[in-house]
Amino acid sequence: MKIGLLSSYRGQKQFEKEHRGLVAHLEKRGHQVMHSLDTRLDHLISLSYIEREKIFLAFYEKLEACDLIFVECSVQSTQVGFGLSHLRSKGKPMIIVSIEGVAPEFAAKGNIYSEVENMTIYEYTFATIARVVDDAIAFMEPRLDKRFTIIFPAHLLAKVENKAQKKKLPKAVYIRQLIEKDLKEDKE
Repeated sequence: MKIGLLSSYRGQKQFEKEHRGLVAHLEKRGHQVMHSLDTRLDHLISLSYIEREKIFLAFYEKLEACDLIFVECSVQSTQVGFGLSHLRSKGKPMIIVSIEGVAPEFAAKGNIYSEVENMTIYEYTFATIARVVDDAIAFMEPRLDKRFTIIFPAHLLAKVENKAQKKKLPKAVYIRQLIEKDLKEDKE
């Protein structure tokens, strides 16, 4: 699965061990991880606002291609807030994580305290990263795909079935590929 990690650059610097631990565990589980841990805060500070904005927007675009987004919210950040809002508007499923005890005034009691349809929230420590990540992904996986029912005229359905059969694909996969191709052409 392609998983993104959205986190503040200040948080990445302050809690580098925990952020790298999240990425390392996801990669160990075989996921492709899109993150910004290699972009240094001091480099960003040296850039103009417009240059930084280009970096942020390019990163958000890369996150749009991910199946699931981890949002690390231990440090308050406008950049993370904007990214979270932007990605939520695109329908991206999200797992919001924060380091246990860092911002106790915002923490809820218990591990999972939101079960919004495609978003959940967890707290973790460096020692619990593996368990929390695995639990969060297990919780979100059944929520990643959405079911949509469509009614086809009989003649069109026969053509779809025939084409899917020739391509040795289930009808749903064939239809999804057609839609993705059309949406990609619209974007270009």
